[in-house]
Order: sequence, then C-alpha cells, then structure tokens
Amino acid sequence: MDSLLNYQQATDAQIWDDFLLGNKLAYSFMYEKYARALYNYGYKIAQNRQLTEDCLQDLFLAILETRERLGHTDSIKFYLMRSLRRDIVRKLNSQHRFLDEPNHEIDFKIEFYYEPTWLDSQISKERSEAVLHELNQLPARQKEALFLKFFDNLSYDEIAGIMGIETTSAYKVIYKAIASLQKRIPADLLTALLVVSLRELP
Repeated sequence: MDSLLNYQQATDAQIWDDFLLGNKLAYSFMYEKYARALYNYGYKIAQNRQLTEDCLQDLFLAILETRERLGHTDSIKFYLMRSLRRDIVRKLNSQHRFLDEPNHEIDFKIEFYYEPTWLDSQISKERSEAVLHELNQLPARQKEALFLKFFDNLSYDEIAGIMGIETTSAYKVIYKAIASLQKRIPADLLTALLVVSLRELP
C-alpha cells in the first residue's frame, strides 16, 4: 500500500503488519485515525489535558521505537486504548506516591457534545444535562465500561482487556450501570443517551 487513502479499506491486521514492517504511511494513518478518540478516552480518566497529551505522544513514540518487538493485533484501537489507559493510571499513581493511598481509585468524567441541529430531535440541552448528572453519579468503573461499549463500540472481551477485568465482570458492570440508570432516568432519555455523541475536548 502506497498512500493513506489505500488504508481506508485495509483491515487493522494489514495496517498493523505494515507498520511493524516499518511502513511510515501505516504509522501516520494510525495516528490520524485514532489519536482523537484516544485523547477523548484518556482525558476522561486523567482529567488533565497536559498529562493526557503527554501520555498519548509517549505511546505513539514508544510503539514506533519498539515496533520490532511488538506482537500482532487484529484491533489497533483496542491495543492502543489498553496501552494508553495503563500509562495514564501509572502516571496518576506516580503523582500520588507521597500520599497515604498511592493506588487511588481513578475517576471517569463524561460530558456530552451538544449539537442543536442533531440533538434537538433526540433530547434537549436541559434534559441532556439532567441525564449527564445522573450518568456521572455512577461509579467510575461503570461509567468507563458504558463509554467503551456504547460510544467506542468495543466488545465485552475488549472492554475487559482494557480495564483489566474478566469478560464476565464486564457484562456485570454494564448491566448494573444500565439497571441503575433505569431507576433514575425515563426510558426515552435512556434510549437517547445510548446514541448521544460524547464531547471531544480540544
């Protein structure tokens, strides 16, 4: 493959294998395709722009420098999200190394991206803010699992791999999150919630 355009039709396995062979276009394509989504996800964990940007840049530099030792993957997004999460959590823990609880529980803050031309037919800004409030009352693990499932369209196996839990636990976490929301949010709002875009912060 000799252009970024050609990679639009390629599988993740093909793109990744080309990258492992030293193809710079494959590397550039991966960055263009996934950097924004990775930042969006990482920021919700770190809640710090600079830390998120640093970890994201470090990740792409690391895979470039160590590509000859990397294994095969059929899902680039899963591979990169798992690595980014691990790096961010490690840095967060490092920053708290002098506190009484170095392995503190991470938070996960969700925000909506409000687009009147599209959302008006789904849910008003005021109602979306009410839903957002209820959503952010969930435990961090439940919010993260919901995000990965419904907004990043990852499988339960991938969610488990990224979060470092068993697949059965991923099912349970998401089930509990939805069950909890069903008690506090009207059915029509919950349905709209699962199709609303999330804010990609600048």
